[in-house]
Amino acid sequence: MDEDDIRKQFNQKSVFKNSSSLDLSYVPDKLYCRDATIKDLIYFFRRIIEEEAQPSINCLMFGKAGVGKTVTAKFFGRNFRNIALEKDLEVFLEYYNCIHFRSKSKITRDILGKYTHGSGRGLSDDEAWKLILTKLINTQGYMMLIIDEAHLLSSDEVLAFLDIAETYGHQNSRLSIILISRISDWMKIETERILSRLNEKINLKPYNNEESKQILQHRSELAFKEYVVSENIIEMISEITTQHENMRHGIEILRKSGMYADKEGLAKINADMIREASNDVYPTFRGEIVDQLNDQELLALYGITRSLINNDEPFTLVDDAYEEYQAICEGYEIEAHVKMSFRKYVRSLNELKIIASKTVRIEEAQRGRHLEITLLDIPARKLEELLIEIFDRKFN
Repeated sequence: MDEDDIRKQFNQKSVFKNSSSLDLSYVPDKLYCRDATIKDLIYFFRRIIEEEAQPSINCLMFGKAGVGKTVTAKFFGRNFRNIALEKDLEVFLEYYNCIHFRSKSKITRDILGKYTHGSGRGLSDDEAWKLILTKLINTQGYMMLIIDEAHLLSSDEVLAFLDIAETYGHQNSRLSIILISRISDWMKIETERILSRLNEKINLKPYNNEESKQILQHRSELAFKEYVVSENIIEMISEITTQHENMRHGIEILRKSGMYADKEGLAKINADMIREASNDVYPTFRGEIVDQLNDQELLALYGITRSLINNDEPFTLVDDAYEEYQAICEGYEIEAHVKMSFRKYVRSLNELKIIASKTVRIEEAQRGRHLEITLLDIPARKLEELLIEIFDRKFN
């Protein structure tokens, strides 16, 4: 490859219009599906703006990975700062992720450098905080400190942060803290003394399927050009996201799928890109499970796979998959089971998380409802290759 080849690659059209909106650090201007949490935060922190005393408030936001803890805290903090400024209160918003700042001292020294331009060398953390808070008092400012992955600090360090208001007095500290942690990790450091210093605890639950679709649709509209991502693709990613209860997973699948489309010079994202991206982001497809399926379950899986390939859609219908299953059984000279049994095999594959299935209402049909099926974590053609190898060993 020479410079001209590289130039051609840079000049190639992209499906993206703003790929940064899929970055994990991105905070959107409009936050979906966390209205109740934002209202709670408004209720907890509004006293800082409304009351002359400007109290300190310590809050914990916890939940599983990918439930929006960080983006919700940052979104609230940014808007709180803007609204406070309208009311003549300057709020300094500081965010620290303990993956990068592994101790209370590192966070303290960084804040000290920003607000006093001093290194703090030779000072204790308490002395450093006294300088920081004095600066806030003198400038009539207020600090909201967001500490992410707080469980990476020790219990004593977390308690020391929460004790700042007690140490300097609630009316003198001019500091509020939002701690963020996964629930399982937080339980390892939580103590009675820490609990006594927390004014509020907010537990964020995973997004459901409809919420996932709404968020993914919004992010795709921000990130991609028109017609790159179809409604069916959004539904497919939402299904995967809901299965894993992790919105970060879904957003990263969108990003990687767009990169695949650019690499192949395609104008649209298709279902196989989604499956491949899902497996790259969170490799959940386990071939050893397929090896343990009985013959009829394997044949049912092959029928689903062939139906997805032939229809070239993210989802297939159980009736279409059953027809493919019957044809495959005939090809291998195996007796096909009745549709009721086939549905039982579909349920088994769904429980093993090899596929995802859902019942959907049909508006313009006599049957009323049908069962839609998709693969979660492997492209249909790759799975077909794997199944052909298995059948060649079994039946040839």
